[in-house]
Amino acid sequence: MKDAAAIIVAGGKGLRFGGRVRKQYLSLQGHPILWWSLRAFQKSPSIAEIILVVPAKDLKRLKRLGAARVVAGGSTRAASVREGLKSVSPGIGWVAVHDAVRPLVSPELIERTLAEARRHQAAIAACPSKDTVKLADARGRIAESPPRERVWLAQTPQAFERKLLERAHRLGHSLAATDDSQLVERLGVKVRLVEASPENLKITHPADLVVAQIILKNGKER
Repeated sequence: MKDAAAIIVAGGKGLRFGGRVRKQYLSLQGHPILWWSLRAFQKSPSIAEIILVVPAKDLKRLKRLGAARVVAGGSTRAASVREGLKSVSPGIGWVAVHDAVRPLVSPELIERTLAEARRHQAAIAACPSKDTVKLADARGRIAESPPRERVWLAQTPQAFERKLLERAHRLGHSLAATDDSQLVERLGVKVRLVEASPENLKITHPADLVVAQIILKNGKER
């Protein structure tokens, strides 16, 4: 049932390890990191179209891929998602938002997240915390230790009813948010958690790329 669009966000500040190449273009098992993310959504039965949101300077380069509709992003991640939403075709009722530098996402996780969103309006992939979490005060001291069983680490994809996500971005455009679920939560909507693997990692540091290479070498099916 192809009734959903994928908005894959590639770009933003701090996306280099120290060289000139943005993280999403670094090689992972012979392909750019971005290629792996696109591939997973192309293989997902629910995905009708893919919108790739990139820095304006990368538009020409990526339009040659022909794998997705490519649009220029904004100055923040939230602004980039809003640009992606503008390009979703009429009639598409569901949207999945994904970080391009989370290359080990599986079609199975995409489908499970969308299925939960269809039942509850909003759902995100997340991983239960293995560590005890400490909340700090402004002076770097422990302010609170929440029960570990209640702590989940947010990932992507994050899937939403399209109208809900558009409303959340319209009303929360001036608010600071590090992911889309925060904007939806501010509307009073309870977002469902979909358990995901720690292997659905985000390439943030050089060590993450090494780990991703090891996972793929060990035969992770995509």
